[in-house]
Amino acid sequence: MTDDRYLLLFPGGEGEPLGGWLRISGGAVVARGRDVPAIGEEDADERIVAVAPGPDVAIHWVDLPDLSQAQAAAAARLLAADVTAEPIDQLHIAVGPADADGARAMALVSNARMGGWVAALQGLALDPDHVVPETLLIPQAETGVRRWARGDLHLVRGDRTAFAAEATIADALVAGPVVNLDDKAVEAGLATALASIPVDLRQGPFVKRRPWAIDWRLVRRLAWMVAGLFLLTLLIQAALILRYTVAADSLEREVDVIASKALPRVERIANAPAQLNERLAELRGGGRGFSATAAALFAGVRDTANVELTALRYDRDGSLRATVSASAASDIAALQQRIAGQGFIANAGEPRSGGGRQIAELAVRGQ
Repeated sequence: MTDDRYLLLFPGGEGEPLGGWLRISGGAVVARGRDVPAIGEEDADERIVAVAPGPDVAIHWVDLPDLSQAQAAAAARLLAADVTAEPIDQLHIAVGPADADGARAMALVSNARMGGWVAALQGLALDPDHVVPETLLIPQAETGVRRWARGDLHLVRGDRTAFAAEATIADALVAGPVVNLDDKAVEAGLATALASIPVDLRQGPFVKRRPWAIDWRLVRRLAWMVAGLFLLTLLIQAALILRYTVAADSLEREVDVIASKALPRVERIANAPAQLNERLAELRGGGRGFSATAAALFAGVRDTANVELTALRYDRDGSLRATVSASAASDIAALQQRIAGQGFIANAGEPRSGGGRQIAELAVRGQ
């Protein structure tokens, strides 16, 4: 016995979308009717099963072991051409899972009939989860066959056998021991049969489409996750800002300590970098300092022929004033170019004659 709950729908004839229904719970039929059944919140776990009339569905068993479901479906279409006279493109071919021996149930039904059943039930707001052939509602017998007389038709189910036919045709096709079932016996075994249906017609182009809906529970969880990530990012940024602030304060304190040692004559340190630059300028002079400026001048004099340095004076503004003598004014111009090549500016005054040489005043400073 199974605890699954089913709502069994029997499609009606022309102009009658629903021929009847059965509600199964706890392995037994608990309700039946012909009008459209009501489905409440308590029936949310109920599986809706449409029953395809036996004569409209041909069932065969084919050996297709070691194949995926998609591969088996493709192979079944090729095999179906050998067992039906109808055009394959007008048939819906469904194939079930492989049993222990590798055999699969293959069901063939008209596309138009299958589409009509599903559309008619959907029009009643009853979208079936499964569509099963009526002949498979009879539980499979361990030996022989079971036969159910349903109106003018007899439904037969055996080992790898399931068909619906008139009584005389069924007699000719059935071989071996036969167990005849009445309606009560079939209803008693419905839950067992539905739990192990070998093929479901609701597949391929007729697979049930789940309606798209917003999962607000998931949306809320994602929103909380985004908020958490945003808050975590803010905390990380705040921690970095605090870390940089502490590091900057520590650096300022170190600068003040160094400045207090380098500026012993200063009573109060207000702007350590500026005060250190000022003290450095006092020690080395302005501009780029005496040493660097003098080195550029001396190198220029050394590399320029016929040029002599006769006087030198360094001003606090960083200018190095030099008096040079040369054989000609062009030598003084060459000295200026060599000093400029070292990154300094050398401005020369108007040359004057003295002792047979040209004498000029140069003002050298960093660019």
